[in-house]
Amino acid sequence: MTTLSFVAHQDDDLLFMNPDIASDVWDGQDVWIVYLTAGDIPHRPGSSYGGIQYAEMRNEGVRAAYARTAGVANDWSYEEMTFGGHPVPTNRLAGTDLRIVYTYVHAAAGPEDNFGDLWRLLNVPGFTAQPIDGRPAYTYSGFVGMLRGIIDHVGPDFIRTGSSIGHREGDHIDHTAGAILAADANTDAQGCTAVRRYEYTGYRMLNLPENVGGFLRDKKAEIWDEYWPHDPELNQWSWRAALGRRYAPDGRVFHPGVLWVPPGDFASSVA
Repeated sequence: MTTLSFVAHQDDDLLFMNPDIASDVWDGQDVWIVYLTAGDIPHRPGSSYGGIQYAEMRNEGVRAAYARTAGVANDWSYEEMTFGGHPVPTNRLAGTDLRIVYTYVHAAAGPEDNFGDLWRLLNVPGFTAQPIDGRPAYTYSGFVGMLRGIIDHVGPDFIRTGSSIGHREGDHIDHTAGAILAADANTDAQGCTAVRRYEYTGYRMLNLPENVGGFLRDKKAEIWDEYWPHDPELNQWSWRAALGRRYAPDGRVFHPGVLWVPPGDFASSVA
């Protein structure tokens, strides 16, 4: 079994998709995680971090979290891979079949930038997104082609994303834009979904009843506790409410052969 998860930032998988990804790792499956943005924030007055420095802190956090998940040393190899003609950095956790892919596309971070490059790729004609690590820029078609290249290379049994209607539920703009872009990439020549895809609820999950408990909640918390000390925007109390929740609604499963129609109100909902 091979699973492929597309998330916007380096913690969305830990907060909104776990314990599902962790269960894949425990089962010895081939697990791929793609971070669709760098997860960066600007260098702000009085702050000692920002930009790619902050992105790398978060990357260190998810590497520690996944090493904890797998129960192995935090030992990762580096490999630059090419998908759809674009070079992207990847890490593989030693002794496992777990790989992380990084795009380093600029994230939305208000108040300085409430939109981010994923939204611009979808909604600004001719826009090009320059990854903050200096790799070649993406157009919309280039970014979707790169994601499609990942899907083709990995050959997943199914795909996970955030919610493509998260903008109707108060979600982060990157969560929604990332889900739409991944869904756009996961289509065949007729525009139909190619690989079964599950959408996960983002921020709205926090207002829903707890549905993760016992062993799985404890493990989700242990994994999260490996991540947050690397992220100076967080502390030990951050996102505790997410640890007892995980929602992937039955109505947000997209099956192969069904026409994919992205939401028509995303651009206007945030403009």
